Amino acid sequence: MNTLQSLFARTTRTLRCTLAVSALCVLPLLTQAQEKSMTTEELTQKADLVVVGKVAGLKAGWNSDKSRIFTTVTLDVDQTLKGDAGAGSVMILVPGGEVDGVGELYSHTAQFKKDEDVVVFAKRDTQGRLRMAAGESAKLSVGRDAATGISLVAGETALDEFTTHVRNAARTPKK
Repeated sequence: MNTLQSLFARTTRTLRCTLAVSALCVLPLLTQAQEKSMTTEELTQKADLVVVGKVAGLKAGWNSDKSRIFTTVTLDVDQTLKGDAGAGSVMILVPGGEVDGVGELYSHTAQFKKDEDVVVFAKRDTQGRLRMAAGESAKLSVGRDAATGISLVAGETALDEFTTHVRNAARTPKK
């Protein structure tokens, strides 16, 4: 009985040590993977372009070496709050999508739906393509309050109030 108890005690200590070491190794990875929440002012300062619009189209495709899938989101622009939206529509490249039955989904990446009304904070990459300025937090849905009919950004702030806030933040010099 003593031998069995001794073996059990050693196994338990080893298991506890293994779990403790595993937790210490994994915890920093989990905290690094979490996205930092940004204020509207920070998003506006980081973005090259901020627009209010409707998702007109979604087209997924492979990158040049077929190692990643990206979706091009076409937005019909209703309002430009910062930057130059050009001819009334913009295309934003987001990671993930589905091509030929193969799908890629990335956490902390904005998801879009056709005909969805949105506010988007976008930044140009080194090739000049528009991408999300800060992952999923750079896209806010716009909906209507059922009782009042007022357009609300993220279900909370009236669209007119939000756009005024973003325009003011865009005029503030970068820190």
